Order: sequence, then structure tokens, then C-alpha cells
Amino acid sequence: MNFSDMWQTWLKATTSPNDATFEELRRKPDANVTTAIIWMAIYGAISAVIGVLGGFMAMSTMSTMIPQFTSQMELSPAEAAQVEQVLRVFTGGGMGMVGFASLANIVMVPLFFLIGVGVYFLIAKVLGGAGDFGRFAYLNAAFAAPLGILTTLLSLIPFVGCISFFISIYSLVLVYFAVKVEHGLSSGRAILVVLIPLLVVLALVACFILSLIGMFMSLRVQ
Repeated sequence: MNFSDMWQTWLKATTSPNDATFEELRRKPDANVTTAIIWMAIYGAISAVIGVLGGFMAMSTMSTMIPQFTSQMELSPAEAAQVEQVLRVFTGGGMGMVGFASLANIVMVPLFFLIGVGVYFLIAKVLGGAGDFGRFAYLNAAFAAPLGILTTLLSLIPFVGCISFFISIYSLVLVYFAVKVEHGLSSGRAILVVLIPLLVVLALVACFILSLIGMFMSLRVQ
């Protein structure tokens, strides 16, 4: 794999959102689903490494805090030792689960990416799109991989969570261009392809919240 070409493609896809850019990218010889999976696997591997490192850092911090916690409980030395042992077991188990989940990103990130792209692809087809799945996956991976890596790196910095939200919104803009160019849809239909999954998710969340409110109100009446 030519990493220089990969980097140039990622940079172009994320910094030049327009029809001409995506038309140029879709004509590349490696514009296929295999390249898309490799790129998303790279993103998954980087997020896995960062997740494992973050888990070790959290475990180290907890190991330092446990003796301070037990010292404030006014326990005997034997009781304090038992409590510390239990807390270390739970902490180690929790960090182990975090580490396993992080390593699973190598597989899960490409898998969920393909599912998400598949949803957009099917909606575009229903609305009259004529694109190729491999090229469409490639166009989406060209910005999903670098923006995913950026979001993962930003998660290590406190108080920057709001930036991840804006990156997610920007990703939807890039999905719009990928849909419009690859499927040859009008702007209105391309916007619909992007919005329909979002509206479905929002509707499901609203139904869930309303169900919880209804359950809470019925319990109060009883």
C-alpha cells in the first residue's frame, strides 16, 4: 500500500468537500471495497492501541488512588488490605474488559462501517441511485478513517468532547457529497439519503424516552 497516496487521498477528501473532489477520488484505480476495509482496519488498529494505552493509564491511576481511598475508611490494616485486594481485582477486570473491547475495534470498526455504508447505499438505490458499492465504500472510508483517528486522538484530551460532535456533523456533509457524486443523485435526494437514517434514529430515541416517561407516570399514579 502506498501510504503517501493514502494520506493525500484522506487529506483531499476531508479538506476539499465538493463534487469535483469526490469525482476525482472515485476514478482512482484502488477505489474499491478492499481499500476501504484496509483503511478502516487501520483506524480500528489505532483506536485499539490508544484504547489499551488509555486503559493502562486508568489502571495506574486507580492503583494510586486505592490506598488513599482505603486510608479514609478508618479500617484496620487487615481490613484495609482485604478491601484493596477486592478493589484491585475489580479494577483489573474492568480494565481487562476495556482492553479487550479496544482490541475488538480492529474487526468491529470495519464491520460497522460496512453496515453503515450499506444502509446509505440501499436508501440511495431506492431513491434512484446508480452507484457501485465498492466505490461508495471507498469514498466514505476516505474521510471516515482519518476523522475517526482524529476523534480517537482528541478523546485523550480533556474538555474537547464538543469538537467530536462537530466532526460528526462534518462527516454527514462529506457523506452527502459521496452519495451525490457516486450515485448521481440530485442535491435534494442526496440530502434525503443522509437524513433518513438520522431521523429514524432520532425517532427511536424519542419513542424510548416517551416510553420511559409513560412508565414513570403510570408508577406515580399507582
